[in-house]
Amino acid sequence: MDSQDSVFRWAVDAGAFYTGLVFQSSASRYCTTESVFDEVKHIKKSQGAIEVLLESNSLQIINPDKKSIEKVFSAARRTGDYPRLSEADISIIALALQLEVPLITDDYAVANVATTMKIPVKSLATRGITHTIKWITYCSACGRTFGATAKECRLCGNTLRRKYKLI
Repeated sequence: MDSQDSVFRWAVDAGAFYTGLVFQSSASRYCTTESVFDEVKHIKKSQGAIEVLLESNSLQIINPDKKSIEKVFSAARRTGDYPRLSEADISIIALALQLEVPLITDDYAVANVATTMKIPVKSLATRGITHTIKWITYCSACGRTFGATAKECRLCGNTLRRKYKLI
């Protein structure tokens, strides 16, 4: 991590923009990724609020390196959250990992993957994550388990369900 990166206090996903957190405190320094920014750049567009954050360096847009993204993919596959994560979700977890900063999110799948990677997570509007889980995709008819992206049992054709176990 270089010295420029250490000035950030928080990596933020789209929820921090939707709840207005990033607009409330000019003292905090936030970073996000281009993918997250693309999701939220319409917020407060007419007032120029996001532009003010960018110009004052209260918000910086940084894309994570490939190594961090690969680590997130691997962790998301282990927890079974991979099918539920968007490109923006993966990028913001990877950025928090790369910069070694806490992550602000209310998305449980994002929080679950980040927590298993030892990234501190802060929740805004929800109670937050209380335990980490691993999703298991299974057939309720024959009991077989499948990978996280499977939709139908290859043996009996039933629609698969998901359950979790604590990790």
